[in-house]
Amino acid sequence: MKPDKKVNILLVDNEPANLVALEATLENLEQNLVKAASGTEALRRLLDQDFAVILLDVQMPGMDGIETATLIRQRERSRHIPIIFLTGAFKTEDMMFKGYSTGAVDYLIKPLVSGILRVKVEVFVELALARQKLQEEIAERVRIASEISKLNMILEQKNKDLSAANADLEMFSYSISHDLRGPLRHIQGYVTMLEDALSEKLAETERKHMTVIQQSVQRMRQLIDDLLSFSRIGGAGMRKAEVNMDKLVQETLSQLQPDLAKRNIDWKIGTLSVVQGDYNLLRQVLLNLISNSVKYTRPRDPAKIEIGSAVQDGEIIIYVRDNGVGFDMNSVDKLFGVFQRLHSESEFEGTGIGLANVRRIIQGHGGRTWAEGKAGEGAAFYFSLPSNR
Repeated sequence: MKPDKKVNILLVDNEPANLVALEATLENLEQNLVKAASGTEALRRLLDQDFAVILLDVQMPGMDGIETATLIRQRERSRHIPIIFLTGAFKTEDMMFKGYSTGAVDYLIKPLVSGILRVKVEVFVELALARQKLQEEIAERVRIASEISKLNMILEQKNKDLSAANADLEMFSYSISHDLRGPLRHIQGYVTMLEDALSEKLAETERKHMTVIQQSVQRMRQLIDDLLSFSRIGGAGMRKAEVNMDKLVQETLSQLQPDLAKRNIDWKIGTLSVVQGDYNLLRQVLLNLISNSVKYTRPRDPAKIEIGSAVQDGEIIIYVRDNGVGFDMNSVDKLFGVFQRLHSESEFEGTGIGLANVRRIIQGHGGRTWAEGKAGEGAAFYFSLPSNR
């Protein structure tokens, strides 16, 4: 037996030759053998060391083995250490009663049979090693529990901080709604009044300046609305239910009818899966993706837009693909960021928040968003949702 860790074995006998014999018998166990020549010395050893088993000679001058065992049992630290009595005298019933009453687990008669002694001691060594391993596992579990408790406290504080931050964001949203929209209404109102009052006096260039102001005000209002929409998505309570995506696509196309007027679009719409999600939020996702395809295919005649789905690796993947102006894949990481635009506003209107809303909504559903494209050759936008199958 070659354990990774060793335990202590206490050998107590007033005869040096007996101690040498015990050492020789037990050395193959490869444990720490600690010797004591008297009961008093044994008690001193027990003050600062723990032992797997004690081999204790009964007949020693001064303090004999029975008295020593009695004192060992009176100390809390050593109370449960197994004691094997060694005696050269005949075992009487009285002697055995005294021994067992002081906590002895066995009696062995000298001269000792080496094999028997070694086997008996080995049992207690293995028990001690098992107990030691168990104590280490318990200590490790206590340590892990303590770490988890600390992490839970940190997480609880983070949640409080996040709740406070969300509350601040909500107040900020109200502030944007009230404090920024008000001045914009004033600007738009006064510009309209100026146009009415000076309509006959304005030169063509000045009229264009007024138009630019009106358009800028409108763009600022749209930007504020989009920013508020983005901030509210994070705090909105999600109401999940079965959503028929085929029906949702048709509703979205009906909503986009004004943008589809006078457009030549070749639609290819596959059968979509039923998903678990928030109906209104998923409608916003489809509205953003389909309206993007409608917008960025304006230079194409005919425009081609494909909407489809697939089930793969436990996910439902829905995509919107078009033959529009596309984008450079080197810039794909920017697509889903707030205020990120890959095309100039003079070419295609927008605030750069729509795809950020898409990603935030889909992440809230436990899904993913990604895109593929090539400049001048079209783009495909994908989002995944966990499969309910």
